[in-house]
Amino acid sequence: MQVLGADAVGGRFLLRIPRAWNGALVVAGTRAFRTEFACDLVWSDYVLARGYAYACGNKRIPYGAVVEPAAATPDAGAAYPVPFAVPGAPPDVPFVARLGALFPRPVGPAEWDDDFVALIETARRVLATRAGAPARTYAVGLSNGGAQVRRLLERRPDLVDGGLEWAGVYWSMERNLLGYLPAFLKHARAYAASGGRDDGARAAIEAAGFPPDRLQEDAAHPSLWLDHYSNVPPYYADVTTYVFARLLDPHAPVATLADRERYRPGEPALAAIAAFAHTGRIGKPLVSIAGDADMLVTPANNAEPYRAAILRAGKGALHRQYLVRGGGHVDAFAGFGYGLQPMLPFAWAAFEHLVAVVERGAGAGEGGSLRTVSEPAEIGR
Repeated sequence: MQVLGADAVGGRFLLRIPRAWNGALVVAGTRAFRTEFACDLVWSDYVLARGYAYACGNKRIPYGAVVEPAAATPDAGAAYPVPFAVPGAPPDVPFVARLGALFPRPVGPAEWDDDFVALIETARRVLATRAGAPARTYAVGLSNGGAQVRRLLERRPDLVDGGLEWAGVYWSMERNLLGYLPAFLKHARAYAASGGRDDGARAAIEAAGFPPDRLQEDAAHPSLWLDHYSNVPPYYADVTTYVFARLLDPHAPVATLADRERYRPGEPALAAIAAFAHTGRIGKPLVSIAGDADMLVTPANNAEPYRAAILRAGKGALHRQYLVRGGGHVDAFAGFGYGLQPMLPFAWAAFEHLVAVVERGAGAGEGGSLRTVSEPAEIGR
């Protein structure tokens, strides 16, 4: 059974209930700036096959992106200049990506977190009327969805029995995406121009908290850093910097790549971040996984400081962190080589471990642990 719905403030949700329901619910935080269907292949198919009901929402973002001629976009301030050729379009016509997180109104992380709470409450209520109240509820999420899971366990742990976050984005006034991605953009320009031979640029990128570059003899994919900078649309580091600067620091100049290279979070951005900053004060068990070759949500800037925040808050007993050898941020990049491996099997193994922790008390005494793993079977073993 599938139920689709919406609320009065732009939130949309889907709820799926398998015929052989096991009495539990899995609610997914939505990655990137995507819709309620964004996690279907990652989470929905997997958990439904195991008897869980499944729910996901759109974070109140009406659509992902619309690629259109720059002259036709209704708000240039909400449109990312597309830095690659649009198939079938005249080469002399500039295009932009109009972003649903920015137009017709900005919808940022604080609102995403509120929507996640509303999603869980709605899913539990609808499930109770259609099949029965869930005996267990689990929250899962990747990237920005992982950030939602963290905040949920800090703010409303009463709504769930535990959470899994995969490469969750970490937000604090001291450490955040807008603090390190512009440094990557600045130094990647010189690194790319040198064909990966500029040692000063390499050192500066690593000093900004990036894992060492992975190089290979492949003309299409010679450098994992450059695949995140200039090789594979949508240029992850650049568009991410653009969107979050527009969301959190709307009057800052970020229209050009040179602007984004120079960008540093100002007082408006820091004030906005304070409203949804992570505290580490989780109230239910959390299993975390991150890839040691993640070149976007880098472990040094995200997984490590969040684990430190949990330990400072005295909540280490509730947390287990796994670092995956050869894991990146986007599993499709494993197809390019670089010695990468997909993270999805590790996420599924981590979910099974979370269930074992919550329902069977597995891993007693492992709270606060950090383990590096090479195989999914090593999680929880």
